Amino acid sequence: MKIKSSINVLKNLTVLFPFILIFISEILKVSFNKESVIIKIIAVLYMFLYVILYRKLHNNFVFSFLFFFPFFLYGIIHSFNIEAALTEGIRYLFPVSVLLYSFSIRFHFKLLLKAFIFFVIINDFFQIINYIYWLKGIDQWFYSYNSDESRYYNATSGIIRATGIVAFFGLFGFINLIAFFLTRNFYEGKRKKTLLFIFVSFMFLSFSYKTLGTFFFLLFLDYKNKLKLISIIAFGLLLALVTMPSMLVSMGENLSYRVREYVTEGNSARAESYRVMFSELLDLNLFGRGVGSFGGPSSVTYNSPVYEDVNFNWYHTTNLATTDTYYPHLFVEMGLIGGLLYLLIILSPLLFFKWKTYKFKIVFVLYFALFFDSLFSYSLNNIAFSVVSLIFIYPIYYFNINNIFTLTLSNKKSPYA
Repeated sequence: MKIKSSINVLKNLTVLFPFILIFISEILKVSFNKESVIIKIIAVLYMFLYVILYRKLHNNFVFSFLFFFPFFLYGIIHSFNIEAALTEGIRYLFPVSVLLYSFSIRFHFKLLLKAFIFFVIINDFFQIINYIYWLKGIDQWFYSYNSDESRYYNATSGIIRATGIVAFFGLFGFINLIAFFLTRNFYEGKRKKTLLFIFVSFMFLSFSYKTLGTFFFLLFLDYKNKLKLISIIAFGLLLALVTMPSMLVSMGENLSYRVREYVTEGNSARAESYRVMFSELLDLNLFGRGVGSFGGPSSVTYNSPVYEDVNFNWYHTTNLATTDTYYPHLFVEMGLIGGLLYLLIILSPLLFFKWKTYKFKIVFVLYFALFFDSLFSYSLNNIAFSVVSLIFIYPIYYFNINNIFTLTLSNKKSPYA
């Protein structure tokens, strides 16, 4: 019995191993960036190796990738610098590797979901420790330091943004968002409301405006009684206005500032990168400027000539390693055809499978959250974001909803049965 149990644990670890590597790399990224990248690459190689060993492939997905590959190869050869192209090209494979791996472990939904919820709870718990150290004025491992040795951390409305152990408030908010909707749809045990409350609370504490916007939009779409939802939100805003008016005003000012910077005035690297993208598309740049030439860290490291060629203005964000916008990065580098084919690969599970309505809803949530976040960040280029969203796509499709699990081993019958 012990031997069988040990074998099961080992099998579970082989499935979860890339997750462990990726989140270790996120923790190390703050102080050991090079080592962090190496660990991510090891995780990607492990997923590819797992897929090869188990020979489990989604044919339509593979076909989509093979159709895209010549354009990808051209983008690498056409690049201004082969080292920049190869370095950035690896990042293009991140979501591809996650989706391939997702299909290979498609019958492990229960394990994935239990492990993910457990991780998010641990991550949220560590944020409480972060708050305690922050209030005491103690330096923390994820703080940055300026040239004058003064410390820096992300804060808004006078409060440090929640980071947990993933070190980035955007990722922290994102994983709580995904955990909320997965728990809401697939967990029917005790303390469900408590879990949902925890995920929503810590999502708000990330102060990630794009995540909060995504949350309200998706919740509004999914909520049957929309008038009741609007009433709940209005009551929450009123309560916040009465209990913490200064914070609410500060959040409003921060939101207004971001709208001016990114939309109305466009005085940011993000807005400027979209200006370049639309200009390239209008010029019918079908095959792009080459992988590694625009938007990503490689284009900065290897001094891409594209920025000067397109008269790119970084405005006040010259210290950024990237433009923090994924779609301009993709379409400027790969062109209209290459960019659309790449997105087709990522969307292929959604397009080529016949989804049941209740499963389609949650898969839409996963895709929308990832794609919307990528409007303002590098989510689709970040394997940590992919591994907490795209990894669930195939397991959800193959999961038998009648066997819905509970963390408390409850025998309560699923409402979907």
